[in-house]
Amino acid sequence: MNFSGSIYGVVLNDTVERARLADAFGSEPYRAPPKAPVVYMKPASSVARQALRVPAGGLVAAPTLALLFARDACRVDEATALRCLGAVCLAIDASIPADSYYRPAVAQKNGDDTLWLGQAAAPVLPDAIVLEIDGAQALHFPLSRLSRSPAQLVADLSQFMTLRAGDLLMIGLPGDAPVIAPGTHIGVRGGALPAISIEAEGATT
Repeated sequence: MNFSGSIYGVVLNDTVERARLADAFGSEPYRAPPKAPVVYMKPASSVARQALRVPAGGLVAAPTLALLFARDACRVDEATALRCLGAVCLAIDASIPADSYYRPAVAQKNGDDTLWLGQAAAPVLPDAIVLEIDGAQALHFPLSRLSRSPAQLVADLSQFMTLRAGDLLMIGLPGDAPVIAPGTHIGVRGGALPAISIEAEGATT
């Protein structure tokens, strides 16, 4: 997928995960659930250009949907937010397993070659994203599970930041994404979008 801007994602946009973490939200340091979208950035080096390298401890393979902006989104509303899109694609955002979202180490979340992007297609959103491991369904992630729908997410983000033409935004990660091991085959599909099919290889030291 070709893009020319920044890569953004959001965490804690899964209603199932937010329900599971409800008690933790009341603890330090925040003592309340997040009210605004929780945004993170991925460096260009995270976009995979070679095989997926999996360390001995495994990687969390989180399937998601990436939105590619064709025009700037600044203070748009939910009804018009998706008109800013030029394309969408399936994606896998892989990371080293961690117990907390609070200030994770950069290496855990932003390693090289850990973001897989599928082929771009017209911006028609699927009802669900399915992750398969070695041909068997490992996760079914309906977009109805999102705390903020893609349109609401774009609208809310655009109130305090501008999503520019060429930027890529991942709509959220399932909180129950599985940990994959070296030597497995990973597939992601969703609606009519081009599927992702990759092999997970052992990391070299």
